[in-house]
Amino acid sequence: MEDAKQNTQIMERPKILTISTDEETLGLVDEYVGNADYKFIKSDFDTKNIKKIIKNQSPSLILLDIDNSDIDIHRFSQYFENYNIPFIFIVGVMFDDDILEDILECSPYQFLIKEIEEDELLRAIAVVLKKHKINTINVIEAKDKIREKNVELVVEKSNSVLLLFLCVSLILMALLTRNATWLQWVLLIPTLAMIINAIASIKKQKEVEMIEDGDKLPFVSIFIPAHNEQYTIKSTVESIAAMEYHYEGKPQYEIIVVNDGSSDSTGEILHDLKKDISNLKIVTRHPPRSGKGKGFVLNDALTLSKGEVIGVFDADTQVKTDYLKIIMSYLRDDTDGVQSRVKMFNKDENYLTRMQHLEFASFGNTLIAKDNLGMTGFLGGNGQFVKKQSIIDCGKWDGFAVTEDLNLAVKILLAGGKIRYCGECAVYQEAVAKWKPLFRQRVRWAIGNFETLFVYLPVILKAKIPIVKKMGIIEHISFYSFNLLIFFGFIITIVNAVSWFVFNNVTIIRMDAPLLVGLLSIVAFFPGTMIALSRDDPGIIEYILDIIRYYIYCYHLIPLFFMTMANMISRKERKWSKLNILVRVLRNLLRKTQVRVVK
Repeated sequence: MEDAKQNTQIMERPKILTISTDEETLGLVDEYVGNADYKFIKSDFDTKNIKKIIKNQSPSLILLDIDNSDIDIHRFSQYFENYNIPFIFIVGVMFDDDILEDILECSPYQFLIKEIEEDELLRAIAVVLKKHKINTINVIEAKDKIREKNVELVVEKSNSVLLLFLCVSLILMALLTRNATWLQWVLLIPTLAMIINAIASIKKQKEVEMIEDGDKLPFVSIFIPAHNEQYTIKSTVESIAAMEYHYEGKPQYEIIVVNDGSSDSTGEILHDLKKDISNLKIVTRHPPRSGKGKGFVLNDALTLSKGEVIGVFDADTQVKTDYLKIIMSYLRDDTDGVQSRVKMFNKDENYLTRMQHLEFASFGNTLIAKDNLGMTGFLGGNGQFVKKQSIIDCGKWDGFAVTEDLNLAVKILLAGGKIRYCGECAVYQEAVAKWKPLFRQRVRWAIGNFETLFVYLPVILKAKIPIVKKMGIIEHISFYSFNLLIFFGFIITIVNAVSWFVFNNVTIIRMDAPLLVGLLSIVAFFPGTMIALSRDDPGIIEYILDIIRYYIYCYHLIPLFFMTMANMISRKERKWSKLNILVRVLRNLLRKTQVRVVK
């Protein structure tokens, strides 16, 4: 009801309330707004009278004459904000710096200086009414979006509780009854998926026609979200700026770095880089707008971009000079998006960084399999390229989504789109070198997967897309759901194997499914991993050690499952601030664009 009333107010003939005791000012405003077919309303500074007018006539805009030292402009502006009414201050020509500071603290949309001229006043009113209309609509849409997300949050939390209860109950049942035969049958589904993917990944991907020198190139906009990236942003921008993707001697791409509320030297470094890199654009987001999510950052950059294709890089990325030519070759047909391979440039730093390099190699191998099976691939954040129109058609990035890349990929696929994987070129990023930040990162990724699974599963099942694509999407987004049971099954197998040899054919927990089912469950993990690791042509000793080390590394998925479920269940509902608070935030954002109309 409140939203409908606000929409109705937007459509009415604008009413301009002018608060002043200066008869000359009132007379001029009355004449000017009358000429523009606005309704003129006047009042003195009597609070009761102003409240009565606001309540009965709902003015569209307020002109407040503050050319009077006795006026408490902070009290008046706060009162107008409570009613979501935009206001313009009228000041005397002799106002000083103290008055200007007070004006800016109150955050009016604009301020005018006496003596007011007609064109100046009407231009200011038109601009303010337009801005306020847009802001009000944005606030209403944001409010509706938060309601929608809170409904989804209930679904996510309830499904998380159910999944956690189911997994723990099944494990306890297996331990208490000393029988896990059911587990072998349950895991047959992911087991077969892993084996099918391993076999499919052997086949060479469908070749694409590579871009040649002299070809007309689609213009590309590359986005780099950056928050406190002073140690890596320079090398990242320089690496990307060195890519050989030119037509008639000019770069056919722009680099848009979004400095998202950095408190370090990121901004200064970027402005120094701008002097030498002509196709670099810098967008700076300040609080309270900054730090709200990568999706919001990317959407801001999207509004400023001019490319037909949008690429996204992390702020710690390195690429080779031919990278863009290769990956853009995959977008010349009906493909909507493409994800490049991801490698770790610090893979030899320690065990953890090495395992992440192998992990991304394994993920890439799975995407090769999906590409060959016609299931289409997925976007993985760093090194993703998507046609701009496909992003717009799918409603852009979801700023509330924890993994906005996965969310966008699913929306593209549900719309009948196609995403490919390019293993011929790679982005090199920095692997996390310590366990604590790694778990923090992986919990976020897992939450994003579960969000997508719980919210989109009903939509996927109803979608009018080929069944093979449905299966591919569901298999991908349910990856984290099976991890606990998969590695619990491995633990039981290891315990039984040790017991068999140590205690003379004694089995601790029975697993009585047919031998083939049991063997498949044991070996399914390894073929895909072995194929993925072989693509980098390692030495035989290194190859064997990497397989063993990666197998051990993957047991971190057990605590990760419980940490993710705890975070999913304890997530708090997104709170909606009162309308006047949000409007004040929006006005603060407009402070830098305020116009001083001077005679």
